[in-house]
Amino acid sequence: MTDGRFGRESGGRGRQHGAAAVEFALVFGMFFVVMYGIVAYGVVFAVKHSMTQAANEGARAAVKDVGDGSIGARTALAKTVATNAIAWLGARAPVPEVTSGACSGTPYTCVTVTLTYNYAANPIVPPLPGLGVVLPATLKAQATVEVDET
Repeated sequence: MTDGRFGRESGGRGRQHGAAAVEFALVFGMFFVVMYGIVAYGVVFAVKHSMTQAANEGARAAVKDVGDGSIGARTALAKTVATNAIAWLGARAPVPEVTSGACSGTPYTCVTVTLTYNYAANPIVPPLPGLGVVLPATLKAQATVEVDET
């Protein structure tokens, strides 16, 4: 049955023509934000994992018996290995900080490899407005080994 105006059916069905497009726009927007958040967090997770792996590799390298066996040669090797392990980040790669000092409670020397990345200042994935609330501002990875210099 028609209502006499432009041949439309009664019951309000004529008003539904643009509803699917509006619903799609709303659902797509939410879907896009969720997917973008998943990708952005995945990239942050990958960078953090890579930094942890680089710190671990650098610390393990300090255990090797190199050159004269001095702590200076070991820390230099640790820094080189950690730098090479994180090099996939290119110009954004953090510079490893390698420190050595006496270990508490043991006669050994502790070598610590630390990597710090300011993700808020150098994001790999451009942030969406509001996404910075859930992403960390700074990523940090650290590994320590005990070295016997004798």
